[in-house]
Amino acid sequence: MSTSKYILAVLFFICFNSIRAQSISIVSKFDPKIISYYKVDTCRVYENVSDGTQTTQYLRKIYLFNGLGNIAQEVEFGVNEYDGHTIIKYEYNSNGLISRKQILRPERDPIEYIYYNSGNKWLKMSTIYPYPKDYEIQSNEQGLILGILGKAMVPERDSLTGELTGKEIYGTMEEYEYRYNRFYKVVKETYYYLGRDIHTITYQYPPNGYGLPLSMSYFKEDSKTPEYTIIYTYDPHGFLHMEVNKDITTGYTNTLEYEYSYHYDSPIHEQQPEMKKGQQFWIGKKK
Repeated sequence: MSTSKYILAVLFFICFNSIRAQSISIVSKFDPKIISYYKVDTCRVYENVSDGTQTTQYLRKIYLFNGLGNIAQEVEFGVNEYDGHTIIKYEYNSNGLISRKQILRPERDPIEYIYYNSGNKWLKMSTIYPYPKDYEIQSNEQGLILGILGKAMVPERDSLTGELTGKEIYGTMEEYEYRYNRFYKVVKETYYYLGRDIHTITYQYPPNGYGLPLSMSYFKEDSKTPEYTIIYTYDPHGFLHMEVNKDITTGYTNTLEYEYSYHYDSPIHEQQPEMKKGQQFWIGKKK
């Protein structure tokens, strides 16, 4: 698989309904190659809540996958039963790249994102909620996404004084900037809103360059201390098993546990050979 197609197939995971993170993240929690090979049907995400004496699991989210290992649908459940749930649907083109996304919420208008691609390259994205906005994708020859510019009607500033003129013009509202390591993994994301540095997210990976992130740290503006960190752990097959989110300020820890269901003919049901040192997951059948 080419670098550009792998980046686009693996990384498109748009995160909404989160007050701590920017609205776009290109770092996925799942590797489509592993999901497809082991024929994963669904993934259920449970929140572990402890009262000090016992821990209770609450179902928070369900992921449904297609045959290519991409997310076909997400169902996100509210904290309370009366909150309802949010359904997110994805459509893909013939190259396996996302082409359309719908967010369906109880008693609210749907949100729709349209993706424009050329071959294996993501060019732009558009939405009309809560107002028309276009996203311009900046990438290099290898297909790595270097930046995303969100453009809409923004307040106009005087070119000499920088003061607001009281008018609006079509310009850049938000910007996402990405940096990579030598294995083409995103190690840093910086988010700007109307030119202001809002936050930075950093990722740590295994030293051999394989696999998904081991941890993530979220920094507000120019702070040197993260507001929160997330530690990811994986099972021997390479599936995300546990996600531990620790708030640095309060010390509060939130834990999510991932549980998978497989198609009846999945290799997961067969006896698995012993993992080799440094190997992230096994592909192939024992001869």
